[in-house]
Amino acid sequence: MKGGHGEVAKQIRGIYRRGLIYWYAKQVAGKRHHISLETSDLSEAIQRVQTFSDASLLQPGTLLKFAVERYIRYRRDRKEWSLSSEYSSAYVLRSFARWAGEITPGEVTKQLIEKYYSERIATRSPRTAHGNIMKLRAFFRWCVEVERSCLTNVAALLNLKAPKIAARKDFCTADLRDRLIRECPREDLKFALYCGFYAGLRFNEIVEAKAFWFDLEGGILHLRKTATIEFKDGEERSVPLTQEFQQFLRQYGLREPYMLHPEIPARRKNIYRYDFGRPFKLYMESQNVPWVTPHIMRHTFASLLASKGVSIYKISRWLGDGVGVVQRHYAKLLPNDREIEVAFGN
Repeated sequence: MKGGHGEVAKQIRGIYRRGLIYWYAKQVAGKRHHISLETSDLSEAIQRVQTFSDASLLQPGTLLKFAVERYIRYRRDRKEWSLSSEYSSAYVLRSFARWAGEITPGEVTKQLIEKYYSERIATRSPRTAHGNIMKLRAFFRWCVEVERSCLTNVAALLNLKAPKIAARKDFCTADLRDRLIRECPREDLKFALYCGFYAGLRFNEIVEAKAFWFDLEGGILHLRKTATIEFKDGEERSVPLTQEFQQFLRQYGLREPYMLHPEIPARRKNIYRYDFGRPFKLYMESQNVPWVTPHIMRHTFASLLASKGVSIYKISRWLGDGVGVVQRHYAKLLPNDREIEVAFGN
Protein backbone atom coordinates (compact mmCIF):
# COMPACT_ATOMS: atom_id res chain seq x y z
CA MET A 1 0.00 0.00 0.00
CA LYS A 2 1.49 3.31 -1.11
CA GLY A 3 0.70 6.97 -0.59
CA GLY A 4 -1.80 8.39 1.85
CA HIS A 5 -3.91 5.25 1.95
CA GLY A 6 -0.86 3.23 2.87
CA GLU A 7 -0.07 5.51 5.78
CA VAL A 8 -3.63 5.27 7.10
CA ALA A 9 -3.68 1.51 6.60
CA LYS A 10 -0.49 1.18 8.64
CA GLN A 11 -2.26 2.95 11.48
CA ILE A 12 -5.21 0.57 11.15
CA ARG A 13 -3.47 -2.73 11.56
CA GLY A 14 -5.17 -5.79 10.21
CA ILE A 15 -6.34 -4.63 6.78
CA TYR A 16 -5.28 -7.06 4.11
CA ARG A 17 -6.44 -8.13 0.68
CA ARG A 18 -7.67 -11.60 -0.16
CA GLY A 19 -8.16 -11.89 -3.91
CA LEU A 20 -9.91 -8.70 -5.01
CA ILE A 21 -11.58 -8.02 -1.66
CA TYR A 22 -10.17 -6.27 1.42
CA TRP A 23 -10.50 -8.01 4.78
CA TYR A 24 -9.85 -7.01 8.35
CA ALA A 25 -8.29 -9.18 11.05
CA LYS A 26 -8.31 -8.33 14.75
CA GLN A 27 -7.74 -10.13 18.02
CA VAL A 28 -10.77 -9.91 20.33
CA ALA A 29 -11.07 -11.77 23.65
CA GLY A 30 -8.24 -14.12 22.71
CA LYS A 31 -9.77 -15.01 19.35
CA ARG A 32 -8.72 -13.76 15.94
CA HIS A 33 -11.62 -12.57 13.78
CA HIS A 34 -11.48 -12.21 9.99
CA ILE A 35 -14.15 -9.92 8.57
CA SER A 36 -14.77 -9.26 4.89
CA LEU A 37 -14.92 -5.54 4.17
CA GLU A 38 -16.88 -6.39 1.01
CA THR A 39 -15.04 -3.91 -1.19
CA SER A 40 -12.06 -3.79 -3.53
CA ASP A 41 -11.62 -0.04 -2.88
CA LEU A 42 -9.03 0.73 -0.21
CA SER A 43 -10.58 4.06 0.84
CA GLU A 44 -13.92 2.41 1.41
CA ALA A 45 -12.26 -0.46 3.28
CA ILE A 46 -10.53 1.98 5.64
CA GLN A 47 -13.78 3.85 6.30
CA ARG A 48 -15.56 0.61 7.15
CA VAL A 49 -12.85 -0.47 9.57
CA GLN A 50 -13.08 2.86 11.39
CA THR A 51 -16.78 2.23 12.09
CA PHE A 52 -16.20 -1.24 13.56
CA SER A 53 -16.58 -2.02 17.23
CA ASP A 54 -15.36 -5.11 19.04
CA ALA A 55 -18.99 -6.23 19.32
CA SER A 56 -19.42 -6.18 15.54
CA LEU A 57 -16.28 -8.28 15.12
CA LEU A 58 -17.87 -11.05 17.12
CA GLN A 59 -20.22 -11.70 14.20
CA PRO A 60 -18.68 -14.56 12.22
CA GLY A 61 -17.54 -13.43 8.81
CA THR A 62 -16.47 -16.65 7.14
CA LEU A 63 -19.46 -18.99 7.55
CA LEU A 64 -21.07 -20.15 4.32
CA LYS A 65 -24.33 -18.29 5.01
CA PHE A 66 -22.47 -14.99 5.38
CA ALA A 67 -20.36 -15.65 2.29
CA VAL A 68 -23.57 -16.17 0.34
CA GLU A 69 -24.88 -12.78 1.47
CA ARG A 70 -21.60 -11.12 0.47
CA TYR A 71 -21.80 -12.77 -2.95
CA ILE A 72 -25.38 -11.60 -3.46
CA ARG A 73 -24.41 -8.01 -2.56
CA TYR A 74 -21.33 -8.23 -4.82
CA ARG A 75 -23.40 -9.26 -7.85
CA ARG A 76 -26.19 -6.80 -7.01
CA ASP A 77 -23.85 -3.82 -6.54
CA ARG A 78 -22.30 -4.48 -9.95
CA LYS A 79 -25.74 -4.89 -11.54
CA GLU A 80 -24.72 -8.29 -12.89
CA TRP A 81 -28.15 -9.78 -12.22
CA SER A 82 -31.62 -8.91 -13.36
CA LEU A 83 -34.20 -8.76 -10.56
CA SER A 84 -35.56 -12.21 -11.44
CA SER A 85 -32.04 -13.70 -11.70
CA GLU A 86 -31.19 -12.29 -8.29
CA TYR A 87 -34.34 -13.76 -6.81
CA SER A 88 -33.78 -17.27 -8.19
CA SER A 89 -30.03 -17.39 -7.48
CA ALA A 90 -30.33 -15.90 -4.00
CA TYR A 91 -33.11 -18.32 -3.13
CA VAL A 92 -31.07 -21.37 -4.19
CA LEU A 93 -27.88 -20.22 -2.46
CA ARG A 94 -29.57 -19.29 0.82
CA SER A 95 -31.43 -22.59 0.81
CA PHE A 96 -28.19 -24.50 0.22
CA ALA A 97 -26.46 -22.62 3.04
CA ARG A 98 -29.28 -23.55 5.45
CA TRP A 99 -29.13 -27.14 4.28
CA ALA A 100 -25.33 -27.34 4.65
CA GLY A 101 -25.33 -25.87 8.16
CA GLU A 102 -22.72 -23.94 10.14
CA ILE A 103 -19.69 -24.50 7.93
CA THR A 104 -17.36 -22.27 5.93
CA PRO A 105 -17.11 -22.26 2.13
CA GLY A 106 -13.76 -24.03 2.42
CA GLU A 107 -15.35 -26.88 4.37
CA VAL A 108 -17.84 -27.71 1.63
CA THR A 109 -16.75 -30.95 -0.04
CA LYS A 110 -17.50 -32.62 -3.35
CA GLN A 111 -19.33 -35.34 -1.41
CA LEU A 112 -21.60 -32.75 0.20
CA ILE A 113 -22.41 -31.23 -3.20
CA GLU A 114 -23.15 -34.72 -4.58
CA LYS A 115 -25.51 -35.44 -1.68
CA TYR A 116 -27.34 -32.15 -2.27
CA TYR A 117 -27.58 -32.90 -6.00
CA SER A 118 -29.00 -36.37 -5.35
CA GLU A 119 -31.62 -35.00 -2.95
CA ARG A 120 -32.69 -32.37 -5.48
CA ILE A 121 -33.12 -35.02 -8.19
CA ALA A 122 -35.19 -37.18 -5.84
CA THR A 123 -37.49 -34.39 -4.65
CA ARG A 124 -37.60 -32.16 -7.73
CA SER A 125 -36.23 -33.12 -11.15
CA PRO A 126 -32.88 -33.62 -12.92
CA ARG A 127 -33.25 -30.26 -14.66
CA THR A 128 -33.94 -28.41 -11.40
CA ALA A 129 -31.02 -30.17 -9.71
CA HIS A 130 -28.71 -29.31 -12.60
CA GLY A 131 -29.76 -25.66 -12.52
CA ASN A 132 -29.09 -25.49 -8.77
CA ILE A 133 -25.58 -26.86 -9.22
CA MET A 134 -24.86 -24.27 -11.93
CA LYS A 135 -25.75 -21.54 -9.43
CA LEU A 136 -23.44 -23.14 -6.86
CA ARG A 137 -20.65 -23.27 -9.43
CA ALA A 138 -20.92 -19.53 -10.00
CA PHE A 139 -20.88 -18.88 -6.25
CA PHE A 140 -17.84 -21.07 -5.52
CA ARG A 141 -16.01 -19.61 -8.53
CA TRP A 142 -16.45 -16.22 -6.86
CA CYS A 143 -15.22 -17.66 -3.56
CA VAL A 144 -12.05 -18.90 -5.29
CA GLU A 145 -11.33 -16.05 -7.69
CA VAL A 146 -12.65 -12.95 -5.95
CA GLU A 147 -12.89 -13.46 -2.21
CA ARG A 148 -10.38 -16.31 -1.87
CA SER A 149 -12.47 -17.87 0.90
CA CYS A 150 -11.84 -21.35 -0.50
CA LEU A 151 -9.23 -22.98 -2.72
CA THR A 152 -11.37 -25.15 -5.01
CA ASN A 153 -14.65 -24.74 -6.85
CA VAL A 154 -16.10 -27.96 -5.44
CA ALA A 155 -19.35 -27.61 -7.40
CA ALA A 156 -17.33 -27.72 -10.63
CA LEU A 157 -15.87 -31.09 -9.64
CA LEU A 158 -19.17 -32.78 -10.47
CA ASN A 159 -19.03 -33.91 -14.09
CA LEU A 160 -22.59 -33.05 -15.04
CA LYS A 161 -24.30 -32.83 -18.39
CA ALA A 162 -27.46 -30.84 -18.85
CA PRO A 163 -30.36 -33.32 -18.83
CA LYS A 164 -32.46 -33.54 -21.94
CA ILE A 165 -35.85 -31.95 -21.80
CA ALA A 166 -38.29 -34.78 -21.31
CA ALA A 167 -41.40 -34.77 -23.41
CA ARG A 168 -44.35 -33.89 -21.20
CA LYS A 169 -47.72 -32.26 -21.35
CA ASP A 170 -47.90 -28.60 -20.48
CA PHE A 171 -51.07 -28.57 -18.41
CA CYS A 172 -54.01 -30.62 -17.18
CA THR A 173 -57.48 -30.50 -18.62
CA ALA A 174 -60.21 -29.19 -16.34
CA ASP A 175 -61.60 -32.72 -16.01
CA LEU A 176 -58.22 -34.14 -14.97
CA ARG A 177 -57.65 -31.28 -12.51
CA ASP A 178 -61.04 -31.89 -10.91
CA ARG A 179 -60.48 -35.65 -10.72
CA LEU A 180 -57.08 -35.25 -9.05
CA ILE A 181 -58.63 -33.01 -6.39
CA ARG A 182 -61.75 -35.12 -5.93
CA GLU A 183 -59.91 -38.43 -5.49
CA CYS A 184 -57.09 -37.11 -3.31
CA PRO A 185 -57.21 -39.01 0.02
CA ARG A 186 -55.04 -36.59 2.00
CA GLU A 187 -56.36 -33.31 3.35
CA ASP A 188 -52.93 -31.63 3.36
CA LEU A 189 -52.22 -32.67 -0.22
CA LYS A 190 -55.67 -31.50 -1.29
CA PHE A 191 -54.85 -28.06 0.14
CA ALA A 192 -51.70 -28.01 -2.01
CA LEU A 193 -53.72 -29.07 -5.08
CA TYR A 194 -56.23 -26.27 -4.61
CA CYS A 195 -53.48 -23.68 -4.09
CA GLY A 196 -51.70 -24.75 -7.28
CA PHE A 197 -54.64 -25.51 -9.57
CA TYR A 198 -57.00 -22.76 -8.38
CA ALA A 199 -54.61 -19.94 -7.45
CA GLY A 200 -51.36 -20.65 -9.34
CA LEU A 201 -49.16 -20.63 -6.23
CA ARG A 202 -45.54 -21.70 -6.46
CA PHE A 203 -44.24 -24.62 -4.38
CA ASN A 204 -42.78 -22.53 -1.56
CA GLU A 205 -45.76 -20.16 -1.54
CA ILE A 206 -47.95 -23.18 -0.74
CA VAL A 207 -45.59 -24.32 2.02
CA GLU A 208 -45.32 -20.85 3.58
CA ALA A 209 -48.99 -19.86 3.17
CA LYS A 210 -50.43 -18.00 6.16
CA ALA A 211 -54.01 -17.85 7.41
CA PHE A 212 -54.19 -14.05 7.08
CA TRP A 213 -53.60 -14.40 3.33
CA PHE A 214 -57.06 -15.94 2.89
CA ASP A 215 -59.91 -13.43 3.04
CA LEU A 216 -62.93 -15.71 2.91
CA GLU A 217 -65.40 -12.87 3.39
CA GLY A 218 -63.99 -10.87 0.50
CA GLY A 219 -63.18 -13.95 -1.57
CA ILE A 220 -59.55 -12.95 -2.19
CA LEU A 221 -56.19 -14.57 -1.54
CA HIS A 222 -53.64 -11.85 -0.67
CA LEU A 223 -50.05 -13.08 -0.93
CA ARG A 224 -48.05 -10.91 1.45
CA LYS A 225 -44.43 -10.97 2.54
CA THR A 226 -43.63 -12.58 5.87
CA ALA A 227 -40.45 -13.23 7.83
CA THR A 228 -40.02 -16.52 5.95
CA ILE A 229 -40.94 -15.66 2.37
CA GLU A 230 -40.41 -13.05 -0.29
CA PHE A 231 -41.91 -13.28 -3.75
CA LYS A 232 -40.32 -13.45 -7.16
CA ASP A 233 -39.49 -9.93 -8.37
CA GLY A 234 -40.45 -8.81 -4.84
CA GLU A 235 -44.07 -8.24 -5.82
CA GLU A 236 -46.98 -9.07 -3.54
CA ARG A 237 -50.20 -9.99 -5.31
CA SER A 238 -53.88 -10.84 -4.87
CA VAL A 239 -55.83 -13.68 -6.50
CA PRO A 240 -59.62 -14.09 -6.51
CA LEU A 241 -60.82 -17.22 -4.69
CA THR A 242 -63.33 -19.37 -6.53
CA GLN A 243 -66.40 -20.48 -4.64
CA GLU A 244 -65.18 -24.08 -4.69
CA PHE A 245 -61.81 -23.11 -3.19
CA GLN A 246 -63.57 -21.01 -0.54
CA GLN A 247 -65.83 -23.93 0.38
CA PHE A 248 -62.81 -26.20 0.80
CA LEU A 249 -61.03 -23.62 2.96
CA ARG A 250 -64.03 -23.28 5.29
CA GLN A 251 -63.93 -27.04 5.86
CA TYR A 252 -60.14 -27.16 6.08
CA GLY A 253 -59.92 -24.19 8.42
CA LEU A 254 -57.56 -21.23 8.72
CA ARG A 255 -54.57 -22.65 10.59
CA GLU A 256 -51.76 -20.99 12.52
CA PRO A 257 -48.91 -20.35 12.15
CA TYR A 258 -48.96 -22.03 8.72
CA MET A 259 -51.85 -23.33 6.65
CA LEU A 260 -49.97 -26.48 5.67
CA HIS A 261 -48.67 -28.62 8.55
CA PRO A 262 -48.55 -25.83 11.15
CA GLU A 263 -46.86 -28.17 13.62
CA ILE A 264 -43.64 -28.06 11.58
CA PRO A 265 -41.53 -25.00 12.55
CA ALA A 266 -39.73 -22.59 10.25
CA ARG A 267 -37.06 -24.23 8.12
CA ARG A 268 -33.59 -24.79 9.45
CA LYS A 269 -31.29 -27.04 7.44
CA ASN A 270 -33.93 -28.13 4.95
CA ILE A 271 -34.61 -26.11 1.83
CA TYR A 272 -38.32 -26.02 2.61
CA ARG A 273 -40.07 -25.87 5.96
CA TYR A 274 -42.20 -28.80 4.79
CA ASP A 275 -41.60 -30.68 1.55
CA PHE A 276 -44.74 -32.20 0.04
CA GLY A 277 -42.84 -33.21 -3.11
CA ARG A 278 -42.64 -36.94 -2.39
CA PRO A 279 -46.29 -37.54 -1.37
CA PHE A 280 -47.32 -35.39 -4.35
CA LYS A 281 -45.20 -37.49 -6.70
CA LEU A 282 -46.49 -40.79 -5.29
CA TYR A 283 -50.08 -39.63 -5.62
CA MET A 284 -49.62 -38.57 -9.25
CA GLU A 285 -48.01 -41.92 -10.04
CA SER A 286 -50.97 -43.73 -8.45
CA GLN A 287 -53.24 -41.69 -10.74
CA ASN A 288 -51.15 -42.64 -13.80
CA VAL A 289 -50.13 -39.04 -14.46
CA PRO A 290 -46.48 -38.94 -13.26
CA TRP A 291 -45.85 -35.94 -15.51
CA VAL A 292 -47.98 -33.71 -13.27
CA THR A 293 -45.71 -31.65 -11.02
CA PRO A 294 -46.35 -28.69 -8.70
CA HIS A 295 -45.24 -26.40 -11.52
CA ILE A 296 -47.70 -28.08 -13.90
CA MET A 297 -50.47 -27.03 -11.49
CA ARG A 298 -49.40 -23.42 -11.91
CA HIS A 299 -49.25 -23.91 -15.70
CA THR A 300 -52.74 -25.40 -15.59
CA PHE A 301 -54.12 -22.45 -13.66
CA ALA A 302 -52.84 -20.00 -16.28
CA SER A 303 -53.57 -22.17 -19.33
CA LEU A 304 -57.20 -22.82 -18.47
CA LEU A 305 -57.76 -19.13 -17.75
CA ALA A 306 -56.24 -18.15 -21.10
CA SER A 307 -58.26 -20.76 -22.98
CA LYS A 308 -61.45 -19.25 -21.52
CA GLY A 309 -60.53 -15.78 -22.73
CA VAL A 310 -59.29 -14.19 -19.48
CA SER A 311 -56.94 -11.31 -20.32
CA ILE A 312 -53.21 -11.87 -20.30
CA TYR A 313 -52.86 -8.83 -18.03
CA LYS A 314 -55.09 -10.36 -15.35
CA ILE A 315 -53.34 -13.73 -15.59
CA SER A 316 -49.95 -12.06 -15.19
CA ARG A 317 -51.15 -10.16 -12.12
CA TRP A 318 -52.51 -13.32 -10.51
CA LEU A 319 -49.36 -15.31 -11.31
CA GLY A 320 -46.98 -12.56 -10.20
CA ASP A 321 -45.12 -12.78 -13.54
CA GLY A 322 -44.43 -10.09 -16.12
CA VAL A 323 -46.98 -9.55 -18.87
CA GLY A 324 -44.34 -10.36 -21.49
CA VAL A 325 -43.55 -13.71 -19.89
CA VAL A 326 -47.22 -14.67 -19.71
CA GLN A 327 -47.79 -13.45 -23.27
CA ARG A 328 -45.06 -15.76 -24.60
CA HIS A 329 -46.36 -18.80 -22.76
CA TYR A 330 -50.14 -18.47 -22.92
CA ALA A 331 -51.23 -16.10 -25.72
CA LYS A 332 -51.43 -19.05 -28.12
CA LEU A 333 -54.21 -20.50 -25.97
CA LEU A 334 -56.51 -17.48 -26.20
CA PRO A 335 -59.74 -18.14 -28.12
CA ASN A 336 -60.55 -16.19 -31.28
CA ASP A 337 -60.93 -12.58 -30.18
CA ARG A 338 -64.02 -10.97 -31.69
CA GLU A 339 -63.43 -7.62 -29.98
CA ILE A 340 -62.21 -6.38 -33.36
CA GLU A 341 -65.86 -6.27 -34.42
CA VAL A 342 -66.56 -3.85 -31.58
CA ALA A 343 -63.83 -1.53 -32.81
CA PHE A 344 -64.80 -1.60 -36.49
CA GLY A 345 -68.55 -2.20 -36.31
CA ASN A 346 -71.09 0.49 -36.83
